[in-house]
Amino acid sequence: MKPIPPININVCKASVNGQVYDVLSYDEYARNFENNKSRSDIGIRKEVDGVTYVIPYKGKYTKNATEPGVYNAGCVDFIKMPKNSEKENYVPERIYSLSNQSDLSDIINSGKLARALDEPFITAADNITHIEVKPNDQPEMKALKMAINAKHIDLDKYAIRFGDNYPNDKRQLKGSGATLNIIKRYCDNCDMEAVLTLRDKHPNVANPIGHEISVSLTQPDQSSEFESED
Repeated sequence: MKPIPPININVCKASVNGQVYDVLSYDEYARNFENNKSRSDIGIRKEVDGVTYVIPYKGKYTKNATEPGVYNAGCVDFIKMPKNSEKENYVPERIYSLSNQSDLSDIINSGKLARALDEPFITAADNITHIEVKPNDQPEMKALKMAINAKHIDLDKYAIRFGDNYPNDKRQLKGSGATLNIIKRYCDNCDMEAVLTLRDKHPNVANPIGHEISVSLTQPDQSSEFESED
């Protein structure tokens, strides 16, 4: 069995907008940029007028970037601060240092941050699972979360269908992207069908397909492949 890596006690953590981030200063983030640039769980600590904000690292900058965050544009970074109406969402209740014994004790005793680290979703009083759709979620993950939420189910009651791998499958919903395999597993086990459609990107592409081609990813035994009429 592969050994479990030890917890990095040199890191600080905070919960912002329902997501737990590793909190770094901008200098700490920049010094190890090559390792940090592919992560989606980093928040940059920024002090403004005596207030400590945690601004999520969003990756590559695009002209359509609208969410508050730290964006990389080659040799420079852009920090987009939240609007006044959003600022309180980016001020954590507390930043926990895992190297601080008191902070660790508070995490264990309250369970608040520990639950946020472990649970990718919350279950309401009526046992309905609700998964937060986050701004940095990739389209495939957004679609999966929205589909599960729309079913209004207690996802834990489907655990027997997933088998022993259910805890790991459940943790996959914490990420910002979803593999084709995990999408198929959730669809198969939650009575949903996934359909892949290929079509021309726009009407004027070179060598066009000329029609849509769709295939079911979750019903291989059925005649699910079809072409739309021209």
